[in-house]
Amino acid sequence: MKTLIWAAAASLSLLAPAMAQDHSHHQHHSQPPQAAEPMAEHSVYQLQGQWTTQLGQSLALRDLQGQPAIVTLFYGSCTTACPVLVNDVKRLYQLLDPQLQQQVRLVMVSLDSERDTPEVMRAYTENYGLDNDRWLFLHGNDADIRGLATVLGVRYRKRDDGNFDHSNLVTVLDREGRVSFRVEGLAQPMEKAAAHLNAL
Repeated sequence: MKTLIWAAAASLSLLAPAMAQDHSHHQHHSQPPQAAEPMAEHSVYQLQGQWTTQLGQSLALRDLQGQPAIVTLFYGSCTTACPVLVNDVKRLYQLLDPQLQQQVRLVMVSLDSERDTPEVMRAYTENYGLDNDRWLFLHGNDADIRGLATVLGVRYRKRDDGNFDHSNLVTVLDREGRVSFRVEGLAQPMEKAAAHLNAL
């Protein structure tokens, strides 16, 4: 069953660059590609692959099972949309009930497997004053990044200058790793997402 699920994910991932093809000549101020529909019936915790945190620790996504998570794909050298996405996640977290704040994980997954090493991600958390006990910044290989993006419905492509066009998406996962709520766009209201998380 898992083989069939991730064969489908792999097939969809091959379509992702074509989905974003219209953005191939866009500059940094261009509109980001719209998110695709997530594979909402599937848990991201079934995805294989090993990731490395900003602290240099190895982690599989299934290690997060049992607690809700807020997941966002970004890249560290971005100075426009991505810092806003980080702040959006922070705003959502601050709206949660204090008890839930102790359980939820804030997961930032880098699209840039070349430049965003664990050391770079550690410096990123320090620069932005983010708590390493609550925030997870994950580095993975290109295939694992593409597989996760496909399940979440994140479209992205690497540009010739090394930067990325990508969907601006904050995703809420339930305790089993299924997509249960999404907020698309930058600096969006987070009250509905917080109410959804508080009700999980």
